[in-house]
Amino acid sequence: MKYKKSILPSAITIALSGQAFGQTIQTLEKTVVKSQSIERDAVVEVLSSEELALRQVDNFEDLVKLVPGVSVSKGDDRWGASGFNIRGLDEDRVAINVDGVPQGETLKYESGQAYGYFKGSRNGVDIEALKSVEIVKGADAILSGNGSLAGAVNMTTKDPDDFLSYQGDDSGFAIKAGYSGENSETMTSLTAANRTGALESLIIYTYRDGNEFENYDMNGADIEGSAREIPDPQDTKLNSVLAKLIYEISPDNEIGFVGTYYKTKVITDTQSFNGGWYSNRVGNDISKTTRVGVFHKYEGETALFDKITTALNKQSIDFAANTSQHARFGFGGGITTDEDRVDTRAFNQDLFQVTVDLEKSFKFAQQKHKLVYGAEILNKDYENSQVRKSNSILNDKGWVESSSQALIPKSEADIYTLYALDTFNLGKTTQARLGARYDHYTYNAKADENYSDESGTLGEISFSMATWTAGIEQALNDSFSIEMGVSTGFRAPTIEDMYTTSGTLDDWNEVPNADLKAEYSTNYDVALVGEFSKGSFRLGTFFSKYKDFIDSEKRQGINTNTGETDPDGFFVNFNSDTVEIKGIEFSADLNLSRTFDLTPGLKTRVQAAYTSGENSEDTPIYSIQPFNLTWGISYDQPEGNWGVHTYASYTAGKEDKDSFTIDENGEKTYPLYSSNAATIIDLTGYYNITESLRLVAGVYNVTDKEYYRWDSVRFVDQGDMRPGIGVTDNGIKRYSEAGRNLGVNVSYKF
Repeated sequence: MKYKKSILPSAITIALSGQAFGQTIQTLEKTVVKSQSIERDAVVEVLSSEELALRQVDNFEDLVKLVPGVSVSKGDDRWGASGFNIRGLDEDRVAINVDGVPQGETLKYESGQAYGYFKGSRNGVDIEALKSVEIVKGADAILSGNGSLAGAVNMTTKDPDDFLSYQGDDSGFAIKAGYSGENSETMTSLTAANRTGALESLIIYTYRDGNEFENYDMNGADIEGSAREIPDPQDTKLNSVLAKLIYEISPDNEIGFVGTYYKTKVITDTQSFNGGWYSNRVGNDISKTTRVGVFHKYEGETALFDKITTALNKQSIDFAANTSQHARFGFGGGITTDEDRVDTRAFNQDLFQVTVDLEKSFKFAQQKHKLVYGAEILNKDYENSQVRKSNSILNDKGWVESSSQALIPKSEADIYTLYALDTFNLGKTTQARLGARYDHYTYNAKADENYSDESGTLGEISFSMATWTAGIEQALNDSFSIEMGVSTGFRAPTIEDMYTTSGTLDDWNEVPNADLKAEYSTNYDVALVGEFSKGSFRLGTFFSKYKDFIDSEKRQGINTNTGETDPDGFFVNFNSDTVEIKGIEFSADLNLSRTFDLTPGLKTRVQAAYTSGENSEDTPIYSIQPFNLTWGISYDQPEGNWGVHTYASYTAGKEDKDSFTIDENGEKTYPLYSSNAATIIDLTGYYNITESLRLVAGVYNVTDKEYYRWDSVRFVDQGDMRPGIGVTDNGIKRYSEAGRNLGVNVSYKF
């Protein structure tokens, strides 16, 4: 077929050309990144499936391990990843798209996190299904959409012709098996692709079976309660299916179908939660993401477009957290509760999306223009429920079912989007970009049997957002250029942001606020870029300004029933003052073989990122990651039969001056635990036993360093997903990262 197959709805992602079997892709992050002739004003890192395979990437933490300034937001191993952290902002403030389809929103219910019952996460795609991953640093509303305040992660799934010859009838099959020592996970992936006449097909099935992620010392105290030093026992199972059918109507015209299925089941014996009132707690959590879509592509020179892509997608994300435990407590010296419980908290998100994306090249006033533009219609439905089944030994009623107020009301969102981005030349050495986007949101929240509208705030809410981007690239000579860009992003308030509530009219704990504005960011990037025959580099600085940042604060108010001031106060979300984040980023590639006249195939790469930021009260942004630097040296045999790659990653420790909060009395509060400075070395290698059979193996944390990630420990003293028992004695050890561990996989293609 004439062009590579990929779905390009609301976001336009990087499509990588095929690579030799034994080669990796090292893409220097640049302000201007070309993707099918499309350029943008953002710093972008592109990772191909080939690079992910050689690094044995099994999860999203592995994915961003060597990308400074980017990490994975994580609560604990029961809930897994809740999104990405880019340039100091995380979770819903970083957009996540798969084939242009937005992924789920988080649902954390801040006031209930201490009980550890529920945390809805965002991601629903397996690494083996991905062709490429585009990591965008900086605001990117034009191409990445809602949530791209600080950046975006845009993923593209594989296509049939990734496994087939360029043309003609053909079939391709692949089998891959792997083992990861950090969580004793075994993985099996099966792929089948076919082209018969004008019809192409693909199916990829992946199964993973693993245990808890190890900490540094798995011989630590294996006890129950807050002093537990090793992770809670866990059993995880994952099933993933990607299926595609593409029919070529003509060389420039095709129609396709895509279907995905992603299901995880995680059983966690949460022994660290046992103690005091609760015992025998076990979490049984199921997350399922399904998507079906159809798309049509047509290439032909018309007055309006040279290429048009239309797509319809229907996605459903269902998450159920089931917690069984025994509860025994009382007040006034007597036992008031002694029962077995099963609590089920479900969060369902359904999405229907229609997108039209167009590309047009033309000449105007002697200037060459590349215009991409399009529209999107998006409908989202949200529903949450909380159900408890209890069996009390204090009476003989048996199992009794009851429902609690849902965390959010049943809601619907209708979203309409228009966007355009034009790239054009200004003379022979200057290139410019201008883009704009318009989004209109209508939320409709209703009371039902799961959510009563005691506060009287439910109803229909509408608002609009306009975002834009502008950039310029000026060549100084044949080797150096200056890149400057201004980009904007936004995050619409979520249903949780607006309607989170707890307590009653007599005594509110958390009050809803349906008048929230969308968060808005403006990002400035300036960089010096050098490109030479032996390597390249980029030295850049950025400054990001955020307004209407959604935050929570404790307030005093009048009790609506008594007319008196509530002595305990209540929490409410509000749009805060300006937040500012700035930083420096550096990356460089050097061909060592050319530089020192050595055997071909020896290369090195260095990347570093430093970020700092504070709000209007000069309080540091808690989620900003410490300084990080990675250095890699790789050797790939010129014939591509084998290669060895070494990666060293240095992360500074988190300092108190960068991680304090200010309480309601104006006093500084510092974290109980911080991350430590650490240099971690990984060593991987591959060997092509035959043209079709490849072995990849790696040793990770080679020096067996004990270290803690800031994203793993920063919530401990805030009670996020840790109950009142928290962490005592040496219990913090269970949040350390894995020591030296091994990984291996074998793949066979035929």
